[in-house]
Amino acid sequence: MSEHAMSDSPNKNASGLDRGEVTDVSDLHAAVLRERPDPIEGREPLNLWMVVFVAALLFWAGTYLTHYSGGFRADEFSERQINPLPPPSESGPSTEDPTTKSAKEGMAVFLAQCSPCHQADGNGVSGQFPPLAGSEWVLAEGPNRIIRIVLNGLSGPIQVKGSDYNGVMNGFRDSMDDKQIANVLTYIRNSWGNKAGLVTPAEVATLRAATKDRTEAWVPADLLKLPVSGGDASAAAPASGGLSPEALKEALKKLPPDELKALLQGLGN
Repeated sequence: MSEHAMSDSPNKNASGLDRGEVTDVSDLHAAVLRERPDPIEGREPLNLWMVVFVAALLFWAGTYLTHYSGGFRADEFSERQINPLPPPSESGPSTEDPTTKSAKEGMAVFLAQCSPCHQADGNGVSGQFPPLAGSEWVLAEGPNRIIRIVLNGLSGPIQVKGSDYNGVMNGFRDSMDDKQIANVLTYIRNSWGNKAGLVTPAEVATLRAATKDRTEAWVPADLLKLPVSGGDASAAAPASGGLSPEALKEALKKLPPDELKALLQGLGN
């Protein structure tokens, strides 16, 4: 066999270079081979701050659900669970007493307006929102003070069932009418073991008119100076007690037609 045939590459010399070359090509490519490949979109490492933000968001969501999920019970917000009032009698809803009827209508108002703070079970949130179940403010003989609280709100330190709270409650004077306030207060005063009297739209209308010029929230110290029921000379304009003619006229306008008719019939007798 000839020497030319035994050569691995007839175009290469003994050093492995092609004819006319002075540098091995593999040496030229070595630097390129040592470089890392270009990054591919979608495989970049996560930003550390994004990881921290997502972790904080998940922690907050878990805390929120722990406080406001009702224990993840399916019946937590059912009428049977949160409304201890007796069911209507078999003879029909017409036999319901006024307190039961008003409380049932007030339950929907409570769930929409009040339960986010005071909770559906009326126990509030410890250290933040006072309970309504068993509250001495709710169970007072008359609704004079709590009607004022709902109308104008409450601000400052208050003690409920031996515990201190210091927050702010917004008033509902402009967002709820007399019947809604009366119904929701009747519901509160007759739920979760509470046993108190009916609150009527007429009572709410009277105090709404008597306090029409008040714009600031009540403070507990001022409310404690007022009687829990009956007339209130400090809220009514005349020194002799009772409503002024203008306030009485406004209160009568706010009465439902059936209650106004019954009142006029009673006066006629």
